[in-house]
Amino acid sequence: MIQGIEILREDDPRCSELETRGFTLVGESWGARLSLNADDDLSIYTEALNSVVGTGISIQELDIDFANALLDLELITNPDYPYTPATFHEVPTIEGIRALWRPGNRIFGAISEVVLIGAICTTGKEERTEIDFASLLRAYRGQGIGKALLAAGILAWESLGVRVFTTGGAAQNSASLGTVRSLGFAVEEKWRSYQPPL
Repeated sequence: MIQGIEILREDDPRCSELETRGFTLVGESWGARLSLNADDDLSIYTEALNSVVGTGISIQELDIDFANALLDLELITNPDYPYTPATFHEVPTIEGIRALWRPGNRIFGAISEVVLIGAICTTGKEERTEIDFASLLRAYRGQGIGKALLAAGILAWESLGVRVFTTGGAAQNSASLGTVRSLGFAVEEKWRSYQPPL
């Protein structure tokens, strides 16, 4: 519970109970998983990554020297992150951004000329990798760049033997959901956030 908000799985019978009691649905979110086998064909990921070749945009893993550029990107795109009580993206600080380069984290970026236009942050957790967040400047959306970034992260971790990837987001972010589904993620759970009666 966050500030009186109840967050329940969609299939939890308490959802209907809360609705009967006058709680208001204020957000929906989802969690998705990708499970690979050692012999799976990875061409879907290499093709997504290669789709930006020749566009003047490069995809690469970022080191901490990109901290200021990532902060600038996140400050610009922060208002575009959909908000639900279960999925929200706080306004970043330089300290928080620099802390992303901790052991187990890998960050991948899309660069146009010398400008960081997109990024994805991933965290290795035992035998799986969590896709923490992704951002992309508005002018570059709908061009397959976000998909290429996600594919880059999957390929990089898969090369280390990671086979399971998880992520999540707000239901209203249909573009994000479409991207993860296009790369083989399956939505495994959906969540509802309820606000109590005033």
